[in-house]
Amino acid sequence: MHNIIIPQSNTNDTEVFIAEWKFKDNDLIKKGDHLFSIETSKVVEEIFAEHTGYLKIQSGKGSRAQVGEIVGFITENKTDAKIENKLNEKSTIFTKKAKELLSKNNIDLKVFQTNKIVNEDMVKKHLVNLNNNKISKFSNQLIILEKENKPYHACVYFENYGLIDLSLLGSRTHKIKDYNFSDCTCQFFKLDYVNVDKAVQFFSQPALLTDKIIKKERSSRGWSQKAESADYILKFRNIRSKKLEDMNCIEWLIRGLEINGTNIPDNILTVSSLLKWALENLISINKEENLKEFNHLYK
Repeated sequence: MHNIIIPQSNTNDTEVFIAEWKFKDNDLIKKGDHLFSIETSKVVEEIFAEHTGYLKIQSGKGSRAQVGEIVGFITENKTDAKIENKLNEKSTIFTKKAKELLSKNNIDLKVFQTNKIVNEDMVKKHLVNLNNNKISKFSNQLIILEKENKPYHACVYFENYGLIDLSLLGSRTHKIKDYNFSDCTCQFFKLDYVNVDKAVQFFSQPALLTDKIIKKERSSRGWSQKAESADYILKFRNIRSKKLEDMNCIEWLIRGLEINGTNIPDNILTVSSLLKWALENLISINKEENLKEFNHLYK
């Protein structure tokens, strides 16, 4: 059985009008016969049979059809038991470049279940829409960094601003590509968009880690790069500090998130407790859903 497909007559038209069929259903057709005529915005075009066999018409005279749509079949047998099911199927034709682009981006062909030709530009447009959806859906994120399978550090990502954190070098905003993840894996959580501008205003103020951590690092160089440093603040307190000059990185980060409109209990002051709270109260972002720049950071 051979499909009769509406061809691409010109680059502008995606739909045509079937002006007439030259044969009736079940007529014997010979290769080269004038099968039917279509009208586009510019011309009337005659469509000729590419095979010999019996005609099965799916879209009759006066119908409108999409470019690439199956409008009939030519079969070897006059009565084909399978034809009834085939008549209701739709076919999507992919150009070579479109297929290559879909394969490169791991996109299922079923996404384009339409009665038309899918070209490279259509796939590129789909990719842009996917990216836009990701950005709008997960533009603000809490990121928990893990080292040696233990929570180690945290930062936030705000669209149009970048990655924000507090370290021994002070408070800073980074582009994603410039941020040092220190061979960590990460967990990502969606943050609600409430008062991002006010939060960023807070994060933009110069800030330093509490002297308690700076003195420890000075006495034991490289200590802050170890996973064990994450809970060091618990040697001094169990309730989060409200003083900007006496905050660890998590206390400072949480203060900014509170300004953004996120309510976090006062006993959350380490990355371990922040991760536990996030798992219970925030929405995790899967690798497939997240921005592609973060994909390599998942376990």
